[in-house]
Amino acid sequence: MKNELTSRSSSEALRMLTAPLSPEQFFRDHYEKRYFHSQQVKPEICDLLSIDRIDEIIADSELPAKAINMAKSGRGIPHSEFTFANGAVDRGAVLDGFRDGATIILPQLHFADGKLYDFCLSLQRVFGARTQTNIYMTPPGEHGFGVHYDDHDVFVLQVAGAKDWEIYGDRETLPYRGEGFRSGRDDPGELKDRFVLETGQCLYVPRGTAHRALTHGDRPSLHITVGILVQTWADFMLEAVAEASLRIPEMRHSLPRDLYFDEGRRVDHAATFQRLAQAIADTASFDATLSAFSGNFVRSQGGRVRGGLNALCEPIGEDDRFTVREHILYSFEGSGDDGEGGKQIVLPGASLPLSDALATQLQERIAAGSVAKSDFAVEDSEELDDVIGSLVAYGLLRRA
Repeated sequence: MKNELTSRSSSEALRMLTAPLSPEQFFRDHYEKRYFHSQQVKPEICDLLSIDRIDEIIADSELPAKAINMAKSGRGIPHSEFTFANGAVDRGAVLDGFRDGATIILPQLHFADGKLYDFCLSLQRVFGARTQTNIYMTPPGEHGFGVHYDDHDVFVLQVAGAKDWEIYGDRETLPYRGEGFRSGRDDPGELKDRFVLETGQCLYVPRGTAHRALTHGDRPSLHITVGILVQTWADFMLEAVAEASLRIPEMRHSLPRDLYFDEGRRVDHAATFQRLAQAIADTASFDATLSAFSGNFVRSQGGRVRGGLNALCEPIGEDDRFTVREHILYSFEGSGDDGEGGKQIVLPGASLPLSDALATQLQERIAAGSVAKSDFAVEDSEELDDVIGSLVAYGLLRRA
C-alpha cells in the first residue's frame, strides 16, 4: 500500500496514545505483550468526544436498536428493557437506566461520528488492521462488566471522569477472534495492578489480559475503547492454502467414500494427505496471498467522502486541483505486481481498472499528493475524466 502522504499524521495519532513512549518503544515492549498506562494527560483525547455529544446522540440521532446497549454490575441488560415493542429505542428508558446505575454503550459510534471516524482511519495504517470504537458512559460508583479479557487489543481513552482499573493475569497464548472470556470457566489470574485512569489519560490492554474497571469518585465516567482488529498469521496461511488449492486439481476431488469407515485404508489416506500438504507447500505463493490480503484490507476500510458531493456538483475542469485525503488507504495492483490481469487502483469499496499509461502517471501524481487533469499526458481523455471523478466519489481526492 503506497500512501506515504498519510504516514506522518497517522504516526501522530499513535503518539497521542503511547506518549511518553515513542511508537518504537511501544511496539517493542508492549504491543501484544503487556498493558501500558500512560499517565500523561493529553487534551486531544477530550477533543474526540464529550458528554454533551452523547446527550445529543441519544436525544436527536437516529437510534436503531443495535446502535445502543446497556449493562449493569457485570451483566448485559436485555434490549426489551429499553426498546419499544416495535424495536425502536426508548430514549427515556435509556436515561432512566443510567440514573439507576446502568452503563450506556454505543458500539461502533465511529460510523456515526466524523471525528471518531477520522481518528479510527488514522490508526489503521500504523497497525495494518481495521479499528473500531465502542463508547461507555458509566454512572458514579458503577461498572458495566466484570473481570474479563478481550479477543482484540484495545486502547482506552478516558474522556471525562475517571475509572478505577484492575489488571489481572494473561492467557497462556493470545486469543483468536471469537475466543472471548467465558465467565466461570476461564481463570482471570491474580490481581496484578490497580490504578486510576484520569481524564485525558490512555491505557493499552493486549488481548488476553484480564481486567475490570469501576467508576472512580462521584462523577460519571465517559471513555472510548478503540479496538484493533488484527489479522493473524493463521488467517494469512489459511488464505495461502485456499489460493494454492485453486491451482492443484487433486484438491477439487471429494473425500474418499471410505475415509471415516475403513481403518484398513487409513495409511493410504494419510499418504494422500501428506502428498497434498507438500503440493500446497510447493504451490503456495506469498506474493499472491499478500496481494489478496492487501486488496481486501483496503476495500474493507470505511470510505470518507465528506465534501465529495459538493465537489461533483460542478464539472471538473482541466486545471481544478485536488489533494489526496488524509488517512484513506489505497493500493495499485495488477500486471506490475503479479504478472496477471490489468492494472487497477484499489480503494475502500471499489477497484478502478487503469490503462498502463494512466496507471503510471496516476501513481506518480497521487504519491506527490496533488492531482489535476492537466497534469496528465494521455490519449484517452474519457478514461481520465472517469477515473478522476471516481477518485473524488470514493473519497481519495478532495478539492484543494
